[in-house]
Amino acid sequence: MSFVAEFSVRYPILREARACVPGIELETEDVRQTPDGRQRFVFWASGDDFEAFESGVEADATATEYSVLGDSGERRLYRVTLSESAGERTTHSVAAKHDIVFLDVTADSEETRIRARVPDRDALFAFRDACRERDLAFRLVGIYDGGGETADGRQYDVTASQREALVHALDAGYFDVPRRTTLSELADDLGISDQALSARLRRGQTGLVRSTLDGPSDT
Repeated sequence: MSFVAEFSVRYPILREARACVPGIELETEDVRQTPDGRQRFVFWASGDDFEAFESGVEADATATEYSVLGDSGERRLYRVTLSESAGERTTHSVAAKHDIVFLDVTADSEETRIRARVPDRDALFAFRDACRERDLAFRLVGIYDGGGETADGRQYDVTASQREALVHALDAGYFDVPRRTTLSELADDLGISDQALSARLRRGQTGLVRSTLDGPSDT
């Protein structure tokens, strides 16, 4: 029976660029292959210094070119074409081989967090082994049983950091009408940037809705 697994992988892709902005968070939108066989990533970036990140991308050996596709103020949408050597360190083809579907892919300055639909444990172990063969550190965070609960007791498709942000926001009155606190105040409390907190709250809310409301209605 299939399940949802959450795990982290330390990819070298854009690692130098990500390190330029410690509070940055990247959220993958799409992965395509160019006519010459290279991989092209489209992702949203949330952080407090996009100029530093872009300078980092220009100097990062894993990227050959990039474009800014959109800018909402708090986030920017990027398209980055990977170098040939960097493309060989990705694992999307491995996931496809084992019928693993990436549902969410997010990265910070240290690691990439992936939530994926996995057909069985053999497929998950095969993916883990493929990561290790590529010298990519793999860490299993949790396995969801399909009802919103992980093997370690975490519920509702929400990570520990997302839960912390959501609960703190609730306790501080961020969801009240009118609000009793601001995003900046919450971010200061948690020691992260406004953009990173905004992305964390958004992903946490998405997980809650997906695990509790995204299904057939009883009425």
